[in-house]
Amino acid sequence: MPTVIPVPDDWRPLSSGWDELRHGHHAGDKDGAVRDCARRLDATAPGSEDDPVLFWTLGLLMLTPYVAFGNPGPGVEEEAVAALSRVARGDDGRTCAHGWHPYEAGVDDVLEHLPACLEILSSPLPQALDDLLAEDLVPGGCLDEAEDEEAEPANLSGPEILTRWQCPRTAPGFARAALDCLGATVR
Repeated sequence: MPTVIPVPDDWRPLSSGWDELRHGHHAGDKDGAVRDCARRLDATAPGSEDDPVLFWTLGLLMLTPYVAFGNPGPGVEEEAVAALSRVARGDDGRTCAHGWHPYEAGVDDVLEHLPACLEILSSPLPQALDDLLAEDLVPGGCLDEAEDEEAEPANLSGPEILTRWQCPRTAPGFARAALDCLGATVR
C-alpha cells in the first residue's frame, strides 16, 4: 500500500539520527550522515512520484543547522548544496492550484514539527486520512499567524494540507529553504 509520501524502509532510524544531529546529540559520523543523505537525494532526484525525493530533501533540511554551524569537514557543505540545488531547479517555474505550501512556513517551526509530521507522511494513505487535523501537518504557529481567516493555511483541512505536502512543488520549495539556511543560491 502506498504511503502519503514515498519513504525508504529504514526511514525512522535515519530521521531520528538527523534530528539528533540537528540538536547536537549525534554520536556517529556527522559528515557521513550528511553525505549519505545528499547522495541518496542525488540518486532519486529529480525522480518519479514513487521516489522519496521529498524525504531526502527534508533530511537535508534537518541537517542544515549542522552544515551551517557545526563545522563540517571539507566538501560536506558543497555536496549538500549541490544536491539541494538539483532539487530546487526541479521546479522549473511549475505552477499549481495551491495558494500555500508547507515550505512557506518558518524553517525553525517546520524543523521542530517535522519528526511528528513524518509519522503521518510515512503512513499508508487511508490510515493517514483518519481524523487528520491541520495541526498534524503544519506547525501550530503557522495556523495561528494567519491574520485573515480566509488565508491559507488557516482555513485548510488536514486532507487539504496533505495535498500540499504531496504537490510536486514541495520538494523544490524545501530545497530552496535549506539553501537559504546555508546562505547558498540555486546553482
